[in-house]
Amino acid sequence: MAYEYRKMKEKKASDKVEKLLQELPPYCRTFLIGREGKMSPQTRLTYMQRIHTFFQYLYNNNSYFHKASMKDITLDDLANLETEDIEGFAYYIRHGGASGGTERKETSVNNYLSALNMFWRYFVTHGRIPHNPVAGVERAGKPKHKIIRLNADEKDGFMSSVSSGLGLTDKQNQARVKTSVRDEAICLTLIRTGLRVSELVGLNLRDVNLKDTCFQVMRKRSKEDTVFFDDEVKGAIEAWLDVRPTYCTDKEEQALFVVTQGKYMGKRLSVRSVQLLVKKYAEAGAPTAGSKITPHKLRATFATDMLRATGNVALVQEELNHESPTTTMLYADRRILDLRKARNILMNEEEQSSSAPAELKQTEEDSASESENTATNSSGQTSPEDRDKAASIYKKDLDELT
Repeated sequence: MAYEYRKMKEKKASDKVEKLLQELPPYCRTFLIGREGKMSPQTRLTYMQRIHTFFQYLYNNNSYFHKASMKDITLDDLANLETEDIEGFAYYIRHGGASGGTERKETSVNNYLSALNMFWRYFVTHGRIPHNPVAGVERAGKPKHKIIRLNADEKDGFMSSVSSGLGLTDKQNQARVKTSVRDEAICLTLIRTGLRVSELVGLNLRDVNLKDTCFQVMRKRSKEDTVFFDDEVKGAIEAWLDVRPTYCTDKEEQALFVVTQGKYMGKRLSVRSVQLLVKKYAEAGAPTAGSKITPHKLRATFATDMLRATGNVALVQEELNHESPTTTMLYADRRILDLRKARNILMNEEEQSSSAPAELKQTEEDSASESENTATNSSGQTSPEDRDKAASIYKKDLDELT
């Protein structure tokens, strides 16, 4: 199944990590070994890239650290750094020092600081460095998470662009003729199953079960899972499988979705290619939201549609392979839930007023207040316990609609 693809990606990530470690001091490898069991190969690569950028910054911008090479920077050298030095690095990242002059968002700055904080904490905990200067750096607050997704009209426009070329330029439409069957299967699969783009491109031919209408998918942390699809997706997959041999004559290539033109024709489609084709069709068919639509936003669209259709948090959590129902609840539209529950409130008001005891009314009011306010504590922040409690209340509300 997609296991081979994932192992290939993990090996590529590990090879890149090894290349970075060759340029860094030996204790960076010590840190990585100490954290290896808690990070995937891709996460290790991300952290080492950020740490490598920090060492490059020290080497290039601080005369004290401009030694023979970055490998010569010692832990004793790092022990001399203060919070002001880390703030200088944050300023460097924020104003494009590591991205060719392109200014970075505060979330990006925070990501670099998180990597350094973990790095320093490791050596402070092991008694190799006396203090952690990263801990004193003030960080921007985490912005409110806004879910971006396609509404019903935008979904229609998006899929019309894929199937008929709606909104595409003449040049784009000419290219679409060669890719439309594959692209329709890809976009319909994403928007109807909620697969991650990495899971989609990792699919092999033997992972597709048309009889039982399901995929065998390799999820995060190498977890095998079964994902079912509807009859429309089945039809799109069948149509693609009929024409796939036209583009892929190599029987050794097992990828479900392959490149359909150019020098890489017949090879496994990349994540980047799927991202670009989704953006092209979204900008053409749903121009209002188009520039913001990615494969992950199609996953968000699926999540929202499923929650509205089923009202079942647990089911959608399972479909999306989320660890916590709190994550799934981000896609729920509280306004829709409240409106559905209240649609008959005026019609039944007189009957409820005459028959409901005062104590019951008060209980219902308290319950509604608790559902709305549980997720936020007195300081305005959300604790894990409060989130779990809110999830439980919210799930109960949703279940009552089914």
